Amino acid sequence: MYGPRAAMWGLAGCSFFLAFMSIANWPVILGEAFFVVGLVLIGSAEVYGDRRRKREKFNQQFASVDDFFQTVDKEALLRIREERGVAVAVRELKRQYPSVSLATAAQLVKGL
Repeated sequence: MYGPRAAMWGLAGCSFFLAFMSIANWPVILGEAFFVVGLVLIGSAEVYGDRRRKREKFNQQFASVDDFFQTVDKEALLRIREERGVAVAVRELKRQYPSVSLATAAQLVKGL
């Protein structure tokens, strides 16, 4: 369940350890590279965790995508799409339902 996130944190820890060890033993540029890789891994792990939480919340709220489509105020979204464009309508849908994925929101707005 949390395997990929834990693996990324573990690799980030190893990367920071190698960056620390490179201060005395290896060229400085190698230490800087390990440090940057560690930061990227931590960021990726947290983004992965956040997206997973949002997906789980959406799945708890709605049994299927069709159930979600039935709960949305389609007339208001259609009016926003016609007046201000597809991107604004997708943003409004994401504002109302933060746990919905961008792909699902775009699919709904384009399908109106």
